[in-house]
Formats: sequence, C-alpha cells, structure tokens
Amino acid sequence: MKHRYSSRILFIAIFFLFSQIVFSNTYTVSNTNDAGAGSLREAIGLANSNPGPDNIYFNIPLADAGYNAGTGTWTINVVTLWPMVLGGYTNIDATSQTTNQGNTNLNGPEIAIQGNGTLDYSFNLVSPNNTVKGFIVNGFNYGILVYNSTATGNQINGNYIGTNYNGTIAAAITNQYGIALSGSATTTTIMNNLISGNAMGGIGLTASNSNIFKGNKIGTDRTGMNKIPNPYGIAIDNSSNNTVGGNSAATRNIISGNISAGIVINGTVSSGNIITGNYIGTNVNGTDSLPNDNGIILAGSNSTTIGGSSSNLRNIISGNYLAGIVLNGTGTRLNSIKGNFIGTAVTGMQHLSNHTGIIVKAQSNLNTIGGTSTGERNVISGNIEIGVYIEASDSNVVVNNFLGPDSTGMNAFKIGDSLVQANGIELNTVAKRNTIGGSNANTRNIISGNRVYGLIYYGNCSYNNTSGNYIGTNVTGNAALPNATGICVDAGSNHNQMNNNLLSGNKSYGIFFVTTNTYYNEFKGNIVGLNAAGTDTIPNDIGVVLVAGTRYNQIGGLNAGERNIISGNRYDGIEIADNGTKFNQIIGNYIGTDITGTIAKPNENGIGMATNPKFNTIDQNVISGNDRMGIIIFEFADSNTISNNKIGSNASGTAALSNHSCGIVLLQGASNNIIGPNNTIAFNDSVGVLVVDNNTIQNRITENSIHDNGFFGIDLAPYGPTPNDAGDADSGPNLLMNYPVISTSVYDPANSLTWLTGTIDYSYQSPLGIKIEVFKSDNDPFGFGEGEVYLGSAIVDASGNWATNFPGVTQADNLTATAIDLAGNTSEFSANTSIVVGIKENTNSNFSFFPNPVIDNFTINYSSAKDSKIEINLYEPNGKLIGNLFSGDLKTGNNRLNLSINKFSNLTTGIYFLNIISNEGKSEMRKISVIK
Repeated sequence: MKHRYSSRILFIAIFFLFSQIVFSNTYTVSNTNDAGAGSLREAIGLANSNPGPDNIYFNIPLADAGYNAGTGTWTINVVTLWPMVLGGYTNIDATSQTTNQGNTNLNGPEIAIQGNGTLDYSFNLVSPNNTVKGFIVNGFNYGILVYNSTATGNQINGNYIGTNYNGTIAAAITNQYGIALSGSATTTTIMNNLISGNAMGGIGLTASNSNIFKGNKIGTDRTGMNKIPNPYGIAIDNSSNNTVGGNSAATRNIISGNISAGIVINGTVSSGNIITGNYIGTNVNGTDSLPNDNGIILAGSNSTTIGGSSSNLRNIISGNYLAGIVLNGTGTRLNSIKGNFIGTAVTGMQHLSNHTGIIVKAQSNLNTIGGTSTGERNVISGNIEIGVYIEASDSNVVVNNFLGPDSTGMNAFKIGDSLVQANGIELNTVAKRNTIGGSNANTRNIISGNRVYGLIYYGNCSYNNTSGNYIGTNVTGNAALPNATGICVDAGSNHNQMNNNLLSGNKSYGIFFVTTNTYYNEFKGNIVGLNAAGTDTIPNDIGVVLVAGTRYNQIGGLNAGERNIISGNRYDGIEIADNGTKFNQIIGNYIGTDITGTIAKPNENGIGMATNPKFNTIDQNVISGNDRMGIIIFEFADSNTISNNKIGSNASGTAALSNHSCGIVLLQGASNNIIGPNNTIAFNDSVGVLVVDNNTIQNRITENSIHDNGFFGIDLAPYGPTPNDAGDADSGPNLLMNYPVISTSVYDPANSLTWLTGTIDYSYQSPLGIKIEVFKSDNDPFGFGEGEVYLGSAIVDASGNWATNFPGVTQADNLTATAIDLAGNTSEFSANTSIVVGIKENTNSNFSFFPNPVIDNFTINYSSAKDSKIEINLYEPNGKLIGNLFSGDLKTGNNRLNLSINKFSNLTTGIYFLNIISNEGKSEMRKISVIK
C-alpha cells in the first residue's frame, strides 16, 4: 500500500510539470505573397494562435517573384492590414533570410515590407516580448507600431525604416512615422536601426515609459555620413524614464540631418528621460556637421538628463543649424545638461558650430547646465552666436562649463583671425535669479575666447548672480584668452550681482555697464586686469566702464571681501562717462595695485570721468601706482564726489605708491565736483590736485590730507602758485580763487590752542560766507604749503576778515590755508606761516579767561574755595544786560568753563563786560573784546 501511494504521487507530479511546459513553434516564410500558405501574414496568424513563444524565420528562394536581383532584396507588398502581434514572445527575424539564402544585399536587409501609403502599420505589437528584426519597412502611416499597456519588453532591431534597400536615399513611398509607441507601451528596446526619410517623424512616443533607444542612425544614411532627413528624429510626448543612447559606441545613436529637431521631449508628464552618449548634428565620426535644425528640444518636460558625469556618457551636440539644445516653456524645469560637447567635434579641439549652443526661454526654470565634477563640465564653444542664451526664465544654474575655450580650457576657436562664438552667455528679456558660477573652483565657468561678450545681461534682466568665474583668461587664470568684453550689463538690467570673478585679458573692457535704467547692479570682490592670484598683469583695455546713463550701480564695498582689484589695464582702471550716468558708487577698491595694496600694478589712469557724468561717488578706494593720473575728471563731468580715498599711497597710507603724474586732474569744463573730505593725496610724482581750463570751475577741494607730492598740493593752472589779484575778479580754473592770507597765528600754551586771524581779498563780491580751511603744512620746498593735516575752518565776515582756533599743533609747525567760496571754487594753498606764542592773561583774581579778544569760543578758569554756584552774564558798556552765558555749580578748586560768544547772534566787534557772581557773595566785572 505504501509503495502504491508513493507511485501515485510521483505520477501526479510529473504530469503537473509537463503540463506547464509550453513548446516554442517556428514558422517559416517561404514566399513574398501578401497572404496564403508560406506568407508572413499566415505566420503571424499562426503565432497568434500558439499560446507559447514563436519564431518566424525566412527562407524565400531566389526564384520568388518578389525577388529583385538588382537590389538583392525580396519585397512583400502589403495590400491589407496584417494582424496585430497578439500572442507575445514572437521573434520575427528577417536576418534568417541571410542565413538561409546568403547575403544578397551587402548594404542592408534582404526582406522589404512595402505598404501602399494608406495602411496604418506593418507590424503592430500589442503584446509582450516580441522582436522585429532585419526588415526594410516603407509605405505605412506607422512603419512599426507598439501599442497598449500589454506591449512590454519588445525589441525592434536592425531595420531600415524609411529608406531604400541600401540606406542611401529615402524610399519612394516612405512611412509617415518610422516607429510609434503609444497607449502606455513600456520597456521597448529600439536598437541598431536606420530610421530616416520618414515623412512626419522618425520615432514617436506618446504616453509610453521606460523605453530604450540605442545604436540607431536617425536622419542619416546607413554610413552616418550623409543626411536622409526625418522632420524630427525622436519625439517623446508625455512619456517618462526613457533612455536615448548609452555608455558605449555600440549604444550611441547618430541623430542628425533631421529637418526640425533631433530629439523633442514634450509635455509636463515627460519626466526622468535620459539622453546620453549620442552624436546629435554630426556625422558618425563626430568630425563634421550633419545638421538638424535643432539638436534637442525640451518643451514642458522635467527632470531630463542630457549627458552624464563621465566621457562615455557625453553627447556631441554640434553642427546644428539653430540650437544645440532648446529648453522652452512653462514646466520645462529641473532638467540637467552635463558633460556634453556642444559646438565642437568629438575631440573638443575643433569647432563644429551650432548657431547657438543652448537656449533656455519662456519660463524654463530651475534647470542646471553643468555640474561640480570635471566629468559634468560641458564644453559649450565654437557656436556661431551664443553659448548659453537664457530668456524670460528664472532660477537656472550654469556651473563649471567651458564657454568659448576648447576642451583643454587653454585655446579659443578661430576662423582665420576671427573668434567663432560671439557671446559665451546671454541673459535676455527679464531673465531673473539665474546663477552663473558659484563660490568655489568646482562651480567656476571659464567664459573666454568669445568674439564679442563673455557674458551679456540685456533687456531688464534682474537678480541674477554671476560669481567665481574666469572671464577672459584660460583655465589656469594666468594667461589671456580674450573676449572682446568680459561682461556687458545693458538695456535696463538691474539688481544683478557680479562678485568674485576674474575679468582679465579681454580686448576691450572687463565689465561694461551701459544705457539708462541699467541700475542697482553690484560688482564686488572681483579681480580686473590681473591674474587669479592678483599678483601679475593680464590687462583688459579698460577695467570697468559705466556709460550712457547707467546709474545707481555699486563697484566694490566696505568689507575686504567686497573689494575689487582693478589694476594692470592698458588704459583706465575705471571709466565713467556720458550725460545721465549718475549716482554710481565706486567704493573700497584697489585701483592700480596688486591684491595686497602694496605693489604697483598700474593702469594708465586709475579712474577717468568724462562727458558730463553727475552725482557719482568715489569713496574709500586705494588709487595708487598708476602710470599717469590717479583720477582724471574732464569734459564737463559735474557734481561728483571723491572722498576718503588714498591716492598715491599704499593701502595703509604709510608709504609711497605713487601715481606717476598727478593725483587728481580736473579739466575741460569739469565743474561742481567735490574732492573731499578725508582723501589722502600723497606721494604722486606731480601735483596733488591740478585744475585746468577757464571753464573748469566750482570744484570744491575740502578737508583732505595733501602732502609729499612731487610739485604743488593744489595747482590752478597756469603752472605754479598763482598770485592773488586785487578783488579776485579774474577768471580761470576755479575762477583762480585767491588764497587766504594768515595775518596772525598765535599759540596758547595754557590751553594748547592756536589762534589765527586772516583776510581774503574778494572785494568784487561780498566775501561773507567764504570758508577758510587751515592745515598743518608739510613744509614743501616751494613755500606754498601742501595741507598735510586738516586742522579746522573759519567763515569770512563781510569785511573779508576771518579768525579761528584749533588744537593739535605746536610752535614748530607751519600752517597753510585754502579758501572756498560759496559756489565751491577752491584756491591753491596759501604761503606757509609759522606760529608765535601768545600772551596769557594772569591776574591776582580767582578767575581768568583766554583769549582776549574773543572771536567765538573762549575759556574761563575759575578757582573756588568751596563748592558753589555762579552766574556769568554779558553786558553792554552802558550796563544793559545782553544775556546769560553760564549758570551752574562749581566744585572746590580749579574749574574750567568753555563758553561761546556765538550764543548772541547780534554781537558786533567791540568792548563788552563779563559779570561773574557767586553764591559766596563775590561779584567781579571784567572787560572782554569781541571781534566779529
């Protein structure tokens, strides 16, 4: 019983096992008939009837009526639609004809499927894991159709779809679309096909995911050297996670010669597609152009990867008539373009131009071009117009690319003597918040070797950030690879930040701000005209240019990290020009020095201002070491302010770093400019401040330290000290303002004050209100001092008299002064004046005061035997009370009170009386002389 039971179990198991085995059937096509025994139609029908896997092989004899001995092909003319491939796991292999009958077509497949131009498809794969291999397919709406969610894992391999028998021209009756995938077909592999010459498109996907396209030639002949265009190569519509290409030569697609685009990915549902390792717009060798209109177009798709992080994933996207890559429209976001050559041949050493490398437009946002590793760097060079063009799109990132140089980063592409690519990057038409570069070497773009601009902002672009790039040099930052101009900010572009870049070696300008409403841009922390280390020169013609009405831009900043080094340029370090160019700020820069501020790296002039710019500010800069002037202001430059700068010294102001001509020159109608306060204008080889030409007037030179210049501190041309003229009615630079005369200079040792009186000859108008500035002189050899230390000022009265006092000098010092009229015309320095010691009033009283006479301020010393209260009142000689000067408490011992006659505005020069009353019962009256 036990043995019988065991045998029964074994029988059941064996029966069950064999019941699960489905045998593979093979069907052989033996003729080219459209139907009937031995036809392909019959074979498909038989395969559909078999529930298991099937092979359809071919063995059609040479004697068949469909054989063409001239082409070596057998043509099956399809009259009515074939059945769909329903059963799945069907291998339809036309290469078996070669095996069975020999290689009769050396340049292509042997079996041709020819439609009449009206049928929908040749093969329609609606089931899984089918293969269509080795056919020539023409004359259908869809050469091969893969349709339905049940169509998974299919393979279309080694076919000619849309061309003649040898892949040299389009078929006489071609397909509308070469291959179509739709209805949620997934995981199809389309490989090693020639898909060219189709009337509407090469490959189209609609709502089909996770498919692979590799090793195909799409838009070319079979050699990949000539074009047989489709309107587009591959169109992916609302489909995701598809892969075009791969990581080897075997998986590389050649997608070239197409009329519209090589690849188009449409729709916001299209996500996660990968395009890698392809040649798009070139021949099969990647050495010459075979253009599509556009290489790749992304329209509404997201999270696409174009390229990769290693060279075997690199696309060569070059030679296209229009753009290499276009990102277009809302929803086109989070795409990554990395590791590609765009505009070059396969080696990256020869240009193979697209018209434009990459276009990002119409609210294509949050895309990334490049990446932080070397392998993710795009070479976007050799294009005819622009490397990367961003228009009306936000928050895109362009990092670690070569834009202009070859793949070594050392050379530019030229045709003859002309550079190929016009602009490296262009931001246009309200492009916002895009990032060009970053904070370290891994994000640095090399934007060099472009024919016009390295980078241009145009058309109201705003809030974009360009940082950390080399613009005008090679990849080392040590040699020029010039653009014509490094950066241009134009046409109302505003609120952009350009920080920490190297802008050197450009033929014209490092950076160029131009046109009205180009405003509120920041340019900080850059090196302009030197190498990356800031130690040696790589000149631009001019470092920074602001012209044609640009305004409110800031060049530099107050922190060390915001300092620009603008040095080594052939002409001006900074040029500010043109009417309407106003309210720009030049702050905290080194202009003419190395990065340490201690070694000269000269521009020709530090700063030039011309042609009526107004209200610009030059503040807290080091402007030293330049070959000619530190600052030159001319051609009606008006109402600009120059303050707090070091002009001719090192950064600390302690040693000479001379400009080799004047510190500042004003000429040719420059007027109403303010030089001061707090400039140090020292050690320059010629004049500190030179004012030239009769119409150069009303320039205020105030409260500066001017010393140790080669000639005069301030010189109103003609050369040398200009003698005062009676009444000062003459004309000339700054109206040849008469300098003041110091009448007395008396030192009060008790109070460590120096008291001055003086006059100015200005009788052709009222002198009232003229400002006298007094300086400690540097005792220059010409006898007309340079004002090394500003001490204080006085205001001239209606009679031309003035008086003042100040601390901070000794009897050993010499003094000099300037006069500034109400319009700002400033004189030269007066002759040096020595100081004498004044007489201190001493009495036996318990109080004294000094000085006497009093001009404005005076001091009372009062000795009190105990804590007390006092009042000090001022009286006219007739006993009329003028008013109270002081009421308050005093401490036991000596007390010092600092008082001012200016409390009483109506006083005139004369004798008055001080009455001092204490609560001790003491009252004293003292005579005081007042000069007003």
